Amino acid sequence: MRRFIDANTHYGIELYKYTVTPRTEDGDVVVEKVVLNPLYKYACECCVDGFYQQYLWARDKGDKFLRLGIYNPRCRVPVETEIRRQLERGVIGFVLSPPHHGFSLLDGRLNFLYKAVEKERLLLFLHGAKREELEGLLSTWELKILLLYPSFTLDDKRVYYVVGSKEEASRFPRERSVYGSDSPYRGVELLESAKEFPYDEAVAHKNFERLLFL
Repeated sequence: MRRFIDANTHYGIELYKYTVTPRTEDGDVVVEKVVLNPLYKYACECCVDGFYQQYLWARDKGDKFLRLGIYNPRCRVPVETEIRRQLERGVIGFVLSPPHHGFSLLDGRLNFLYKAVEKERLLLFLHGAKREELEGLLSTWELKILLLYPSFTLDDKRVYYVVGSKEEASRFPRERSVYGSDSPYRGVELLESAKEFPYDEAVAHKNFERLLFL
């Protein structure tokens, strides 16, 4: 059996009609867990609505779907208020997109979020992170980082790489790579993407499972 945890999907987003529940089993391919990434508004200063859309979509679908929170320090809602709201609704981590939302990872307004992630041993997904900012972040906080669309590697065991294709998987260390389809944004459904991925149990399943329980 080829078992997967898909660490990066966008199901539950109304704007793009990603609201059909995806198939997760076919033959020997089983996607056991699906991480919902709420990031979809690249030029918005109030991007948390993706989280609430996915929360409403997934709340009657059992524990197969895992949610990420999101925040932009330029949001009108104070970070303490918004992060607490999302934590109360159940998240396994948060996603940040500094280049699209116009902030630095080292912005002091994010310290409350980092403190919560560190304390609760949550995951922090980063889209478009700069190497120097990431190094600064890791010098201050003890975080478990996952890079979306990674463009560089960092010699730090706390940093993992989300890969969705054979080409991407070949560029990053196997022991710190996790599978993420980016479905349905990439135009391929969740199950079809898993079937196309060159199966490696560590990348497809075990590395992410270990991260969740570190």
